[in-house]
Amino acid sequence: MDTVSRVIKVEEKITRLFRELTAINSPSGQEEEIRTAVRAKLTEIGFSPREVSGNLVARRGAGEPLLLCCHLDTVEPTTDLNLGFEDGVFYSRGDSILGADDKAGLAALLAVLPEIPESAPVEVLLTVGEELGMEGAKQLKPGDLKARAGLVLDAGEPVGTVINRASGEMQIQIKMIGKTAHAAAAPQEGIDAIRMAARFITQLPPHMPDKETSLNIGIIRGGSTTNTICDLVELTGEIRSFSPRRRQDLAGELEALAQATTGDSGGTFQFHSQQSYDGYTIAPEDNLIGLLRKTANAAGFGAVISSRNAGSDANILNQLGVTTVNLGTGYTDGHSPRERVALAEMNKLARWLRTIIGEWSDART
Repeated sequence: MDTVSRVIKVEEKITRLFRELTAINSPSGQEEEIRTAVRAKLTEIGFSPREVSGNLVARRGAGEPLLLCCHLDTVEPTTDLNLGFEDGVFYSRGDSILGADDKAGLAALLAVLPEIPESAPVEVLLTVGEELGMEGAKQLKPGDLKARAGLVLDAGEPVGTVINRASGEMQIQIKMIGKTAHAAAAPQEGIDAIRMAARFITQLPPHMPDKETSLNIGIIRGGSTTNTICDLVELTGEIRSFSPRRRQDLAGELEALAQATTGDSGGTFQFHSQQSYDGYTIAPEDNLIGLLRKTANAAGFGAVISSRNAGSDANILNQLGVTTVNLGTGYTDGHSPRERVALAEMNKLARWLRTIIGEWSDART
């Protein structure tokens, strides 16, 4: 088969796979249909997938495998998706998300796996609940995976991007506790939790306190009627930073601020913080980064080593002892109806994966 015919064949395969995958509604917690469909595809090409805490794990080949990871869930339902394709770009024609996060990566992976030799040592991990905070990956234990190095195909960056450094996240919850009273007959007897929360919010640090840290209060709950002084407001948010110490220090600042803003009003507060996941850093000199640089050049483009103030399954896999980076899959505007992905980017990712797996396999035979 000549080069042009091969390119056309790959494009047709990826197009078909992407259409099939996006036609399946798979929001977090409802991955059964897509898991069944993908399990069948893996079985057809000689893998023996097993389910581990809802995730699919499948190995093939002899020797030390390279882990290849995508997630099966989407951040929102796609039952109303009207898939469009124009000028080589897939997009949603309506208000639904496209689901290219992470079905672009998954389509490229499923296009490549049938083409590689059965002897090539690969381990496939397809996770559930990633959009809920990598919940599926968090259920894995070190013994569930054989690979010691891996690639997550999930970043909303151009193909060629290698996320070798990602931030960790801490969840925070603050309860402002006041005292209820009738808002018209006896407001002086109440302690207004909403006003305490308002003072707290107006004194928060900016969303980006420094270039490697972000802070967001994303959920506020409080009050039930208009004629009652509110006695409880709950605020939930997150702190992300590349520095564990910075996350802890900022949480301490918020706790002190909560104490100051409630104490002045006679109220009280409860403050709770919990680590969601650690950050990771893979040195540019690491063998895995060297492999990615070499194979990107061989595939006709250069690798771009980058950092990202966001988490992925790569964070969890690194915690499990699997040296892992997150690769750009080419989609843009993820988690929104503007989400789109170019077929050329998925083709590029497939070409890169084929080269990576070949190089990995050759080095171990």
